[in-house]
Parts: sequence; C-alpha cells; structure tokens
Amino acid sequence: MLIIAFTAIVLAYVFLVTFGALRDLSTFRIPNWVSYGIAGLFLVQSLFAWKFLPPSPDIFFGMPIFLIKLIIGFMVFVVSLVFWARGYIGGGDTKFLVATSLWMGPQGVVIFMVLVSALSLLMALFLKTSRTWGFLVHAGKLPDFVKRLYARLENNQLPFGFPIGIAALAMVPEIFAI
Repeated sequence: MLIIAFTAIVLAYVFLVTFGALRDLSTFRIPNWVSYGIAGLFLVQSLFAWKFLPPSPDIFFGMPIFLIKLIIGFMVFVVSLVFWARGYIGGGDTKFLVATSLWMGPQGVVIFMVLVSALSLLMALFLKTSRTWGFLVHAGKLPDFVKRLYARLENNQLPFGFPIGIAALAMVPEIFAI
C-alpha cells in the first residue's frame, strides 16, 4: 500500500511539473492550479513521510527537514518576488519556481537553482541566436506556438517555466531517492 501511495505521489509530481512546463512554453501561462497542486502535493508527501517513514536525521539545529524545506521555499519566494517586481519573470513563473523549490532540500536547492539558471541561459541564447533565422520561423513550417515564442522574444519575454520544469524533472531521482 505504501509503494502505491509513493508511486502516485511521484507520478502526480511529474505530471504537474511536465504540464506546467509545456503549458508555459506553448501559451506563456502556467495555471495556478498547477503550482498550488505541486505545493499541496508537497504537504501530502511530507505528511506521508512523517506518518509512515522512519524519522530522518535532523540537519540544522534540530529542525525537521519539513521545516527546512519550508524555509527554503520562503527564501526562494522572496528572491523570486524581487525578480517579478523588476519584470524579469512572470507571476506564474514565480509561483511555479517556489512550488517546485519546496521539494528540494538544502543541497538540492543549490543544484536545482544552478540547473534552472543554466537551462534558462541556454534557452535564451538559443532563441536569441536562432531568431536571425527568420525565414524558417515565418515560412509557415513551424507550429504556431513557436511563432508566438519568437514574437514574444521581441519584447524580451521568455517562458521561464520550461527550464524550471526541466530542472525540477532532473531532480526527481534526488527528491524521491529513486
């Protein structure tokens, strides 16, 4: 029974993160229910771990890992809020980043943020350099969402939910100790 519950949590997390990343890539919108679902799933997983798994060793000053992850999520929220206020990222990206960072531990959040930064940089560099290939974009051979992506690029708008989602999916083995 525990294996089924654990598997359901992993699959729900992967589904929500994948849906949010692809939705942001195609529409520049991440539905609120995706970010709230990821955060709610974190609470369910934490309750599940507290109730059924042996206690993990305390990491910092005797604080449980759940509290440490909440503090990490709050710190990511504060930094993301500054980025949102300056117009660097959108509100959906902020919520998505905070919700996914709740799942990372102290070491995992560093790896996660480095991955998000590197993937965002690669995406921005690729899109900025490939927009000079306008004949491919406007030739009608590409899907509509790619044309919208390049149109938004003119206003320096990028779907940062996509690299956030890819980084969150890359962290699944560490998050769930698979």
